[in-house]
Amino acid sequence: MAGRKSLFFLFVCALTSVMDGQTLGGTHRSNWMGLQWGLYLSLSLQCDAYVGLGPMHDKVVVCYVATWAAYRPDAGKFLLEDLEPALCTHLVYSFAGLDEEKMAIKSLDPWQDLEKDYGKGGYKRLVNLKNRYPHLKVTIAIGGWNEGSLKYSKMASTRENREKFIQSVLVFLE
Repeated sequence: MAGRKSLFFLFVCALTSVMDGQTLGGTHRSNWMGLQWGLYLSLSLQCDAYVGLGPMHDKVVVCYVATWAAYRPDAGKFLLEDLEPALCTHLVYSFAGLDEEKMAIKSLDPWQDLEKDYGKGGYKRLVNLKNRYPHLKVTIAIGGWNEGSLKYSKMASTRENREKFIQSVLVFLE
C-alpha cells in the first residue's frame, strides 16, 4: 500500500511541475491563475521535501531499518525499497556483528548486507541514499539480541582488542 501512495504522490508532484505555464481561457482567468499558483506552490513545497530536501521541520526522525523484515511474509515484508528517506533525518541499519576471534566488525547477513557473491548490498545502498537525500545521517547498529554481550565486553576489555575493532570499523567504512 505504501508503494501505491508513493506512486500517487509522485504523480501529483509531476502534475504540479507541469502546471507552470498552463492557463484556462475565459473571464475568470486571473482567479484561476491565483488558485493554480497557490496549489502549485503548496504541492511543490511538499514534493520538494519528498524528493530530496528531507523533512521540513527541526525534529529528529530516526528510522530504524530492521533488515530481517525482508524475510517476513506478505504484508509484513519490508525492503529497503519501501523506505521513504525524505521522512527521516537519521537512518539506523540493523545489524552488524562482532567477529570474536578477530575482534572485528562483521556482517550478520552477508547476502542482505554485502555485494559479494551477488548479495543485495544493503549497507552500500543505504549509504548511497545520501546522494539524493544529503540531510540524512546514516549509522549502523552493532550487536542485537542474538549477539549477546560477552564478546563485546571482551572486545572492550583491552586496549589491543579495542584498537583491532576500531581498525576493522575504519576498513568497513571505506
